[in-house]
Amino acid sequence: MLRGRVREGGPGMLPHLEVIHGTIEGIDPGVSNAPTIQLAPREGGTLTVTATAEQVAQAAHLREASAMVVMGPTPRLIWIRQQGADVPVPSAEARDAHALRKWSELLRRLAQ
Repeated sequence: MLRGRVREGGPGMLPHLEVIHGTIEGIDPGVSNAPTIQLAPREGGTLTVTATAEQVAQAAHLREASAMVVMGPTPRLIWIRQQGADVPVPSAEARDAHALRKWSELLRRLAQ
């Protein structure tokens, strides 16, 4: 659910990733429905995203946060962390090795 000046997602909106920087305004652990986190981006407005129970527990310890969200008709949280926290970036070799492990079977089949 989107409110304020945050862009409204409609049924025709294609899903895309956005990194949101702002404050945690509310948490719903999802007793009767899906867990959600309410974010207030720096630009204004509020953004309610669905999340996992683990992400909700993590957000409960944060005030200022950075979050990656799949924006679409129902925004979904990918990750959330303390705003300004250093993010470890794997080396190019590690990323290549991961991609090859993940996609090797498909690549092998396509090569046939």
